[in-house]
Amino acid sequence: MTEPPFLYLDDAGYRGEPLRSAYALGACYNLYHEYPVDLPLDPETAGRRFRPQRDRAEGWLRRDWSVEDRVDLVAAMGWLGRDGHRRDHRALVRRYCALPGPAWREREAMLAEHAGAGNDSARTALWRMRAVERDLLGCRTACFLAFDAARAAQLARNGYVLGFLSLDEVRAYLFDLAREVSLSFASWQDYGRDFVVGRAFWAGAHEAEPWDPLMRRLDTEIDSPWRRILFGFPEDETSRGVTSADTRDGPCWTLETAPAAAAS
Repeated sequence: MTEPPFLYLDDAGYRGEPLRSAYALGACYNLYHEYPVDLPLDPETAGRRFRPQRDRAEGWLRRDWSVEDRVDLVAAMGWLGRDGHRRDHRALVRRYCALPGPAWREREAMLAEHAGAGNDSARTALWRMRAVERDLLGCRTACFLAFDAARAAQLARNGYVLGFLSLDEVRAYLFDLAREVSLSFASWQDYGRDFVVGRAFWAGAHEAEPWDPLMRRLDTEIDSPWRRILFGFPEDETSRGVTSADTRDGPCWTLETAPAAAAS
């Protein structure tokens, strides 16, 4: 593939270090799609530099997420916060790890037969099954959060670009997200590895994907947001702390706020 131009940071596109860190969560997706990681603070007056970003954001949201308006966008962002793909991927790994030998061989043979006949769903399922068997990319102990987090950060960014979200809404959503990520990973590299395994599981393939070289660029290039921004969420910042009803299934971040307590 042609190497895309590297991400750049424009300090005018952020309100302080915490929001810079939150935007950096989407850096892997932004690099892949050749977007800058930042965005102008005032899109209405950003001129020529902003208009191409708006056109690309609109096309990407419509093509990959079927998002046409704010309602669609909020629904997609809420799904990533509640479930994403991480819940199904965790459950799948647990199920395969618990599968007894005879049942494993029977299912593997069935999937291989269907995959050989050209069934793409069976081919994907077979790849995932064998990935768990070999613990490919460390999938047995993966958090599977980073793939959902990176996409959520990009949805928030593009929602702002299109005027579907205010900057305050983006900030609140990304702060919820960044707080959960900082509690789940130790570094940008740790986050990047989890992104790769989550993306591979989603695709049902890994070897032909371009993510490994992109991760190396984020780790090594001097202008990378992962080199310029410290990982972690500042202790003096606060998020709304939105969590799912069943906290065992992981974090939840959302545009919705908790209802106010009834007056006593």
